[in-house]
Amino acid sequence: MVTMFEVLGRSDRKYNINTLKGIHRISGYMYILIFLVIAFFCLQYIVSAKTELSSRASLHSFLAVTILALFGIKLSFIKAYRQFYEHVKNIGLIIAVLTFGLVSSSAGYYLLVSEFGTDISFDKLVHDKKDVVIEEDNNKKNQGIILKTDAGSIERGKKLFASKCSFCHHPDSTETNVGPGLKGVLKNPRLPVSKSPAVSENIIKQFRQPFARMPLFDYLSHEEIDDILAFLNTL
Repeated sequence: MVTMFEVLGRSDRKYNINTLKGIHRISGYMYILIFLVIAFFCLQYIVSAKTELSSRASLHSFLAVTILALFGIKLSFIKAYRQFYEHVKNIGLIIAVLTFGLVSSSAGYYLLVSEFGTDISFDKLVHDKKDVVIEEDNNKKNQGIILKTDAGSIERGKKLFASKCSFCHHPDSTETNVGPGLKGVLKNPRLPVSKSPAVSENIIKQFRQPFARMPLFDYLSHEEIDDILAFLNTL
């Protein structure tokens, strides 16, 4: 933006115009490269999660597609349709504003609520709740839901976990990836993020009405969730 302002907004040149154009061109290449790399990881996450986008993710996607379209229009005005060249600076400003909104709505939000990726804020939020459910006796952990233990259910649950959950959760450790590791998740007294009792009902609720940043998995059938629970019970 600075180079654009210097080239197009000044009548008295303070810097060499060819140098400014070169810097502007390199900045544009870097911008689109970073944009495409981040877009790749965002699309990879969407494909792995296989769920509907949240309202914030939908806004993020809309802004990203709009920026990409405007960037293409800007390049076409510069390279081919020179009669529209006077509009290039306005398109550049719009791209800058939309980029600020794009970064703020996703990366900015994430860094703010997770204290730059440490997730400390989520832990504080949970621990400060006054209505945390009292821990239940281990003998009542499943509250009437009978977990499947047959090999077929466990194997199906393992495959479902690999395709829909493993992108965010480690099954063999408690180390945080995108979400917490789930080793021993049904053997611990509480779930790792919501701190609700680690019972089947609360895991099912996490699929249907997710806590924190977990996407919604309401498209999973009851049988599929039962199979995933069967697998989680083996961790």
